[in-house]
Amino acid sequence: MIERAIENWLTNTTERNYQAPFCQVLLREGQKIIHVSTHGPMEQGKDIVTVDPDGIPCAYQLKSGKIDLAKWHAIRGQVVDLIELPVSHPSVDKGKGHRSFLVTNGIITDPVRQQIVDINEDNRRRARGCSNLDVIAGTALAKKFIDAQGRFMPEEPTDFQAFLKLFLADGTDFLDKGTYFRFLNDCIFSDAGGRKGTATDAISSSVIIVSYLLDPYQRCKNYYALFEAWTCLGACIARHAHRSRLADTEFGPSLELVISEIVRNLSLLRDEALNRPHLLEGSPIGDGALVYQARATIVLGASAALDCYGSSREAPRPRDGKLLDVIRRNIRRLAFWCEWFFPHLFWVIKYLELQGDRTAAEFLLRKALRLTVDLNSPGKAAGSPSPYYSPKDLLDFTLEAGLGRSEPDIDFGQFCGSSFILAPLVEMLARRGERRFLQDSWPAISRIFMKEFRPDNPEDTFLWRAEQGANHEEQPRSPESWVRLVQGANDVSGVPELLAKHAKLLRFLILACPHRAQPKIIALLDKVS
Repeated sequence: MIERAIENWLTNTTERNYQAPFCQVLLREGQKIIHVSTHGPMEQGKDIVTVDPDGIPCAYQLKSGKIDLAKWHAIRGQVVDLIELPVSHPSVDKGKGHRSFLVTNGIITDPVRQQIVDINEDNRRRARGCSNLDVIAGTALAKKFIDAQGRFMPEEPTDFQAFLKLFLADGTDFLDKGTYFRFLNDCIFSDAGGRKGTATDAISSSVIIVSYLLDPYQRCKNYYALFEAWTCLGACIARHAHRSRLADTEFGPSLELVISEIVRNLSLLRDEALNRPHLLEGSPIGDGALVYQARATIVLGASAALDCYGSSREAPRPRDGKLLDVIRRNIRRLAFWCEWFFPHLFWVIKYLELQGDRTAAEFLLRKALRLTVDLNSPGKAAGSPSPYYSPKDLLDFTLEAGLGRSEPDIDFGQFCGSSFILAPLVEMLARRGERRFLQDSWPAISRIFMKEFRPDNPEDTFLWRAEQGANHEEQPRSPESWVRLVQGANDVSGVPELLAKHAKLLRFLILACPHRAQPKIIALLDKVS
C-alpha cells in the first residue's frame, strides 16, 4: 500500500515537488550536492549539480509527465545546454567534463529514446566533447524513492492511523502539527541513540516520506502548510541528530535540503500574496475582521521572515518594494488578540527596521507592549490567550459558541495576570533604548507575571510538546534598574550551544511553533538577524 502511495504521488506531482527528495536520493547514493536550481536565468539546463563518489560532476534536468516528441522539441534547447555547456561552479574543473541526466516522473516514448541514442552516438562520432545523456524515468525513478525510504514506515496501528490522517488531510486546512510531530518522532526518529547508520538512514527516509505525505497540500498549493511541515521536519532532524551524536557532515546536507524547501515555499507564499490586489480570500462579505487580521499577520510575518533571512545571508539586495507597501497598508490591521501572533509581529518589526522604517517598527513594538499589558492585566474577566492557542482554535471556539453548540469552554480568565510574550517584548524595547517608554509603562508591567516554559533538555525545544520541563514565572522587579534590564536583554550567554548552532532553523521554527519564542531565543534572533 505504501509503495502504491509513493508511485501515485510521484506520477502526479511536479518536478519542483520531487526535486528535494530526489536530491536526498542522490545524497544516499554518496553524491555531494553542489547546486540546486532556483530556476533562474543562469541555470544552463541544470536543475541539480553533484559530484559523484568518483569525483565526476553530474548534472540533472528534472521534468514531469510524459516526454513525447512534442515535449521533446519544446525542451530540446535546455537539453542541449545540459550536455554541451560545462558545469560552472568554483569547486568543479570545467575541463574535466560531466555526466548528464534527463529525469522525469513520467515515461519517455520510444521515438524520443531513439533520438537520445542518435544524439549520443553522433556526439561520440564527432568527438564534440559533449557529455553523454542518460535518462531516469517512470518506474526506475519510483524504485529509487521506494528503496530510499527504507524500513521507516508505519507498522504499529497508531502510527499507520497517523500516516493515513496526514496523507488524506484536507489540503486547504492548516497542518495538524500535533499528529505530524508524533508521526515523525514515533515512526521515523524513534531509534535515536542507536547505530549511526540507522540514524542517518532515518534522516534520509524522512525527507522522502514527508515529500509524498504532503501531497494534499501540494495539490492545493497551500504554501503556508508546506512551509510549516518542512520547518517541523527540520526541527525533528536537528533533535534526532543531536540525540544520535551525528557529525554535521552526517546530517547537514539533508537539513540544508529541508531549509531550501522552507525557503521555496515561503517564496511562493510571498509571491502569491504580493501579486494580488488584496489579502481577502473568497467573498469579502464573509471574510474580514478577525479572519482578515489573522491572515494578514500570518502571511506578512512569514514574508518578512523570509526577507530578513535573505538579508542575513548576503548583502541586502534591492526589492521591488511591494512587501513594504503591503505591510504599511495593513499595519493597523495586524492581529494582537492572542499571543500566538507574536513571532509574526517580531519579523514584521525586524523587516521594517531592515528597510529603514523605524517609525513604523516602533509603532508596532509599542502597540504590542501596550495591548499585552492591557489585555493581560490582573483582575480582568478575560485575557489574551497564550501562544499554545492558535487563531484557528479561537475562531473555531467563537463559531461554536455563537451557534450555541456544547463545546468545552476556553477559560479566558486564566490568561489574566500573566503573559508568555511580555518578557521578550520588554527586552526588545530595552535593546532599542526605549527607556522613557518602559519607565512610563513599568507600573502596569510589574503587575503581570512573565511566564516561560523551559525544557529540561535543550534539544526538546525542537518538539511540539516537551514532556520534561517546567513552567517558570517571574514578576518584574519594581523598581527595576535600567542598567540591569539592558544587560539582561543583551545577554545571550544562556542560549544553549545547540540552539545557537541552529539559529537559521529557529527563525522559522518560532513561526511554526510560536510557543517556542522564548526570551533567549528571541534575543538571539534579534541580534543575529
